[in-house]
Amino acid sequence: MKIKDWLSFTPTPQITAQALHKQLKEEHNNLFLLDVRSHTEWKLSHIPSSHSRSVFSVDLTKIPKDKTIICICLTAHRSTPIVRELLRHGYNAYELHGGMRLWWKHDFPTEKS
Repeated sequence: MKIKDWLSFTPTPQITAQALHKQLKEEHNNLFLLDVRSHTEWKLSHIPSSHSRSVFSVDLTKIPKDKTIICICLTAHRSTPIVRELLRHGYNAYELHGGMRLWWKHDFPTEKS
């Protein structure tokens, strides 16, 4: 990950909580949910079927290229540089607009581990 991924003012593709919730019901097999919060945050509450990877330890070789990647964090700040890096490497990637805060606001399903 490059410093410009954190500082760039270029917008990243986003998906709303409502659109993601709908897609998870209809085509969940085509999505890979990448939660880049700390593992502790993820254990407290996460979207079902999401994969926990700290923003500083995302290994692109373990991310499937044949799925749409949805990056998740608390407020959509930590996910931004990851989405930029994924896009640079040819992935179809989006960040969850508003992060988990907006997901929780809509009271969509979560799990605890």
